[in-house]
Amino acid sequence: MSGWGHVPNALVHGWSVAGIITVSTGLPTGLTVNGDPANHGEINRPDVVGKPLLDGDQRSVDRWFNTDAFVRNAPYSFGSAGRNILLRPGLTNVDFATYRRFRITENKNLQFRFEAFNLSNTPPLGPPVTALGDRNLGRITSAGRPRNIQMGLKFVF
Repeated sequence: MSGWGHVPNALVHGWSVAGIITVSTGLPTGLTVNGDPANHGEINRPDVVGKPLLDGDQRSVDRWFNTDAFVRNAPYSFGSAGRNILLRPGLTNVDFATYRRFRITENKNLQFRFEAFNLSNTPPLGPPVTALGDRNLGRITSAGRPRNIQMGLKFVF
């Protein structure tokens, strides 16, 4: 690149790149029952009557777990569902930044920054609805922030 000349050479050299990659599995979560069939004044858990977890290729935002695997606990009895038997969606995120300092004089610089948060625009899914009796049971009804891109110019003197 030495034969490119001063302007193209100045634009290409001196860039710094940074990034953060986050990959995590989903947190455990449990189910509850709307109301208080057990009549004990605490959170009620449903009875398990099938396989609660779906295979990865069967999961979607409309059906994150097998909602048919749970029924309301019988009156005055505790449900058989254990605590935190389901998993929330995991997270995969890439944040990226590149920046360069342009020297103006000995103690004056101009810094250009480009930053992208959630670069791949993969939605960080919220937890599924886990209250038996809710019409959205098993559905994911929220997501986190989409991709966010920002650029900045800073004069340092």
